[in-house]
Amino acid sequence: MGIKLKKTNQISLIWRKYPSYKYLTYTNILTGLTSWGSFIAMLVLLNQITDNGIQLGMLWAVSGLAPLMFSFLVGFLVDRFNPKKVIVFSEVFRGILFLGYIVVPLLGGMYAWILFCLLRFVGGLLNSLATIARQTIIPDLIEEDDLIVANSFNFTITSSIRLLGAAAGGTLISFLDLDIAWMVTSLSFFVSAIISSRITLKNNRKMVSSKNIKKEFVVGIQVIKEQKFVKLVLLAALSGGIIIGSFNLMLEQFVSNVYETKHYGISLLYISEGIISVLVGYWLANNKFLFKNPYKYGYVYILMGLTWTLFGFTEQLYQGAISLMLFAFVGAFIVPFERQIMQTDVPAHLRGRLYGLWNTCSLASIQVGAFLTGVFIYYFGIRSVPILTSVLEVGLGIFFIFYVKKHIVVGAAKQINTTH
Repeated sequence: MGIKLKKTNQISLIWRKYPSYKYLTYTNILTGLTSWGSFIAMLVLLNQITDNGIQLGMLWAVSGLAPLMFSFLVGFLVDRFNPKKVIVFSEVFRGILFLGYIVVPLLGGMYAWILFCLLRFVGGLLNSLATIARQTIIPDLIEEDDLIVANSFNFTITSSIRLLGAAAGGTLISFLDLDIAWMVTSLSFFVSAIISSRITLKNNRKMVSSKNIKKEFVVGIQVIKEQKFVKLVLLAALSGGIIIGSFNLMLEQFVSNVYETKHYGISLLYISEGIISVLVGYWLANNKFLFKNPYKYGYVYILMGLTWTLFGFTEQLYQGAISLMLFAFVGAFIVPFERQIMQTDVPAHLRGRLYGLWNTCSLASIQVGAFLTGVFIYYFGIRSVPILTSVLEVGLGIFFIFYVKKHIVVGAAKQINTTH
């Protein structure tokens, strides 16, 4: 009778194997949770310093433009410097920046608005800088064979933070003064900087030395042309962003106007989606799962569009929860695949600008999705929105399948020709 060996937990294995990746994960969890508290605190503070909805909406929109406007340019900075130093720098300055919010309510009228806008705008730049550096540094910490575990686990962490962060942040603001929230958030970034300073890069990358940004931009575009999967991932950011931009608005609209349920329904929908994302993400990480035939991800994109379409046909809250669970289940397979492509198909010294472009495509598409949501509701009704906003995602999936299969056939033909 043979002895059945216990399966190794892949997540605990890479934590032991790569201490620097573990430190990076610690900082993601720490600052992710406190950032949710500060996000809610910002909304409360904004309500305190504005007099009406127009002021509130305009100030929030203008102050949040930094990631959309500068993510691509920030990517160039990440390519020029050591990503570890970039993370430490951004964490220290974000820690200082959050203390500035304590001063905002002490000022009056326009001065409070200007300081709020300045703090959130600069904070958005630093957040983009840190986010891109964190995304690009992972291949410098671990071996390529373990990237799928790291990317799937990072998705699990992000989903968990989204699930727990809002509740933790709301509780913090409910029982503590806003100034305490700013100080706790600030402290978390200082601690994160200390932990990040312990990171050791396993793989040294070539730093960009050219000062000609136009030339560097052309180099980045050349990578997109040459790498078919990078091109597809950028297209996916555009199509997926439309759905994400509609997602939050649709949950509120369906709870209020279709399900006719109290606002706790929104929380239930988020929890349903979040739990599945966490569970599937953990399973993918622990099993190092990627489809061997990449064209199959085209079917995943199609299913993402169809499951979001399904949400538009729901009549009751439980039906909406089930459809979002299906949506989360399918979507969990996409994130590790896309990050794997950006980390392995893009040269190390060009990752920053390509990640910046990726983030810009996603953020711009999210804004378009939010705008289209309002247009579709006005002209076609609430139920039309999930159906219409999923069209591009389904179309992307179909294109993905044919495009990848075509290149597989062409690649096989070229290989045969070179051997004869």
